[in-house]
Amino acid sequence: MTAVRLRQSTVLAHMLLVFFRRRVLRAGVLKSTPIRVFVMVAAALLLGVMCTAAYYFLRPLATEAAVWRLMFNTSTVSLLLWVQIAFLLVKVLFINAEGMLQLSYQLPVTNRERSTAFLIYEAVMTAIVAAAGLVSLCVSALILLGPSATGYITTSVILPVALSYLVLSVLYQLLTRMWMLIGLSRMAGILNVLVLFAVLAFYSAQMVPMVQDISGAYLGKRTEYTWATSVSWAWNEYGPWLTLAAAVASSAVLMALAFVLAPNQHVRQSRYLKLPGSVRLGGVLGPYDWCLLRSAQTVAAAAMAVAVFVYLLLAKPSMNPMWGLAALSFGGLYQFTATQPLRMLPGTQASAWRVYVRLMRAQSVLLAVFAVPALAVTSVIYPDRLLSSATALASCLGGAVMTTCISIVFPAEKDNPFSVFLGLSVVAIVLSLSVIGLGLLNLPPWAVVVCLAGAAAAFVWYAVQGIHTSESRRRNAQGTVGREGRHRGRAAHTGHGNGDPARPHVLNGK
Repeated sequence: MTAVRLRQSTVLAHMLLVFFRRRVLRAGVLKSTPIRVFVMVAAALLLGVMCTAAYYFLRPLATEAAVWRLMFNTSTVSLLLWVQIAFLLVKVLFINAEGMLQLSYQLPVTNRERSTAFLIYEAVMTAIVAAAGLVSLCVSALILLGPSATGYITTSVILPVALSYLVLSVLYQLLTRMWMLIGLSRMAGILNVLVLFAVLAFYSAQMVPMVQDISGAYLGKRTEYTWATSVSWAWNEYGPWLTLAAAVASSAVLMALAFVLAPNQHVRQSRYLKLPGSVRLGGVLGPYDWCLLRSAQTVAAAAMAVAVFVYLLLAKPSMNPMWGLAALSFGGLYQFTATQPLRMLPGTQASAWRVYVRLMRAQSVLLAVFAVPALAVTSVIYPDRLLSSATALASCLGGAVMTTCISIVFPAEKDNPFSVFLGLSVVAIVLSLSVIGLGLLNLPPWAVVVCLAGAAAAFVWYAVQGIHTSESRRRNAQGTVGREGRHRGRAAHTGHGNGDPARPHVLNGK
């Protein structure tokens, strides 16, 4: 039974991969072959720059075994944090992804097999995000150390990533089961995000002492391990074969627990939530505003923003707490596709610029709702950070411009989180190359500000062009379908079918 279930889940995960390749890698701006080539070249260039820089930095240390042990042990400590961040990011993006699972409703698979397939796909996405930061170190180690680097990579990268992800998966399923038992299944995703962020904040507070212990042991010329580097300790203490056997057995147990604890029915999240005061504010806020404010993705992003703000406020780091509100912009990643039914209503045709202004107005309202009380609290506790708070708010607004552009250029069809994931990856690659270029040029501050303003203007321009292209394509498709329907027979479209107001031949008076 278990083998058949795993096989069916693997087949379904492969089907999702095919969907990802056909409907995501060739959707939105990626329909253009030059754009796809540019993205691949930019990714290869960024990877080459990272590997080259790491190689020249580590080449003088090629014969120092203690230095390599120090670097890989400290990398493991930071890598566990990145695994948690990647896991949390993927869960936030996938929180309302049941639209993707509807693709499999006509297939002979159970709900548990469907959920397991999604777990497999989420694991792949998390591994990609978590491993991106250590590719340069691993490649440089293989070049400089040869086959002996495989031990470092296995004990400090591969096994810790696999075990930490499986532990987080089991924790996530346990939390989901708990929320289902107490009747909060519709909010399970948002509640899980809050708990996972609390775990992440606790671990981040333990990172500095662990790194200090590892560095102190290196300076004292002694070998010392922490619980985060327990795999490296076991590798050196009991040998590679026993360590690999124990890691494989632990992974098998954790994987079995994750599969068993996965709900037999995919937990559906509430797409829109009822907010207090929505009736009284009905005349002030428009449909675009409510579509963003009441979205479950926005609620999850707002929960993360509040959690980060409180953490930065209480931890008293050098970073301004207002930077925590940057997480609010994640709510805009699905905004364009979520508001498409509003644009399909008869008589609601508007220019691309007007649609973009409505989208950005909703983002501004969301930011203002949280920024006003957050700024008041920050000003009372840190009165000397007023100027840096203004900079943080401007950056949060810039983040909203960026995520709005991603939602348009990489539309999330059927709440498809893979489109959003790809859009974030492409933007991260381009921004990373831009930051590296600005650092090499060593421009003055005013020139950096001008470059950032130009980047924001480019995001706005691409977003407006994307709206124009999307709406033109939709109207053309509706006109084609309407003409085909009239050729087939007028009686089939008398307006008394299923009552769907978005029939192509009815829109815009056509």
